[in-house]
Amino acid sequence: MPKLADKKICTGCTACASVCPERCIAMEADQYGFMYPKVDTERCVGCGRCEKTCPVLCHGSTEQSKKTTVYAAYSQNTEMRMASSSGGIVSELAEEILRRGGLVFGAAYTQDFSVEHICVSSSNELAKLRGAKYTQSNLKDTYNKIAAALQGGRKVLFIGTPCQTAGLKAFLRAPSPDLCTVDFVCHGVPSPEAWKKYVRFRADADNEGRLPEKIDLRSKHTGWSRYQYSNLYEYGGGKRYSAKSGEDLFMRLFVGDYINRESCGVCPFKGVERISDFTVGDFWGIWDVAPEMDDNRGTSVVAVHTQMGKELFQAISGRIVCREISAARAFQQNPSMLYPSPARSSRTQVLDLTAEGKFPQAAAVLEQGEKEGFPSKIKRKTVKLLLRVKNKHLF
Repeated sequence: MPKLADKKICTGCTACASVCPERCIAMEADQYGFMYPKVDTERCVGCGRCEKTCPVLCHGSTEQSKKTTVYAAYSQNTEMRMASSSGGIVSELAEEILRRGGLVFGAAYTQDFSVEHICVSSSNELAKLRGAKYTQSNLKDTYNKIAAALQGGRKVLFIGTPCQTAGLKAFLRAPSPDLCTVDFVCHGVPSPEAWKKYVRFRADADNEGRLPEKIDLRSKHTGWSRYQYSNLYEYGGGKRYSAKSGEDLFMRLFVGDYINRESCGVCPFKGVERISDFTVGDFWGIWDVAPEMDDNRGTSVVAVHTQMGKELFQAISGRIVCREISAARAFQQNPSMLYPSPARSSRTQVLDLTAEGKFPQAAAVLEQGEKEGFPSKIKRKTVKLLLRVKNKHLF
C-alpha cells in the first residue's frame, strides 16, 4: 500500500489520484468537505507513482524561478477590472490565451455556490472565473483534462492555489511550452462544508431560506482601496446582504484561521520565487508605495517568475497600466505571500460548529479567540519570524 502524505500536510491537490494508472485512488470529502485520497488496496499494484508525484512529499523536485520581477498593475478595461477582485490582470492573461486558441481552467461557482474548476474556451465564459471564491475548489479530473489538451496541441492557462499548481506540475512531470500557470497570494482554503452551511445560513437570515442569485465576495461597490471591499449576496426582488469583509462572520472565521485546511498552517509553497509563471494578488498598501496607481478600483500585485511569463506579460502590456516595484515593498502589507497561516487552537471546535450550521455559537468562539492568549500569539509570531529569516534576502 502506498504511503501518501499525512492528513496534516495533504493539500488535496489530486495529483496522486490523477496519476494512478489503475485509477485505484479516489478523492473523498471528510466531515468538513476537505478532499483526501483514499486507496483501494485490492486494486493497487504498488507502482509508487502516487508517492513520487505528491508535491508535498517531493517538494522542491520542480525547479523554482531564479529571478522574479514584481509589478503593480491593472487593466485599462474598466468593466473587466471592476468585475475582478483586484486589477483584472488574470482576465487579461486569460483573454490572451483564448485569442491564441487556448483553454483556461479556473475556479467557478456551481448552481448551489459550491466551487469547482471548469474549462473555459471563449471570452464570454470568463465571467464565471472572475472574483474570489473563499473555499477550496474541487479539481475533479482537471489535471487529466489539461494533459489531454496539451497533447492535442492546445495552449492552456491554469489558475489555482499554489498547492494546486504544484500538484499540476508534479502530475505532468515534464514542462510544456503550451502551459502557463497562475497561482495567487493565498491565505489558505476554508472548509467547503462551512461555506455551504454559511450560504444557507445567510439565505435563512436574509431571504426566507431562498438561495442568492449571485455572490460577490469582493464587491467594489463600496470601494477597494484600504480594504473597503464588501461581501455582497444578491437575492431576487432587490433583496441583498452586504457587509465589509471585516464585519462578515465567514470572512472573519477564514482570515482568523479558524476554518482553513490543516495543511494551510504549514504550507511549503510560500515565498517570492515560485514554480508558477505568475503569482497575482491584491496590491495591499499600494496607496503608500505608489499612490498614483491607486484609484480605488483595484490594483494587482503581479510577480512574473519565468521567461514564458515575461513574454505573456509583454503581450498584454498595451492593455494594462503597470509599474515595477521591489518585492520587499510589494509584499510588505501582504504577508500571505511569504507566510503560512497557523490554525487557532479552537479550529476543530469551530469547524464542528460550522459543519452543523451553528454560526451564532461559532461567532461566540470567535469573539473569545480575538482575545487570544499570550502563548498562542508567541507561537504565531515565531512561525512568521522563522519564515522571515528564510526569506531574508527580500528585506
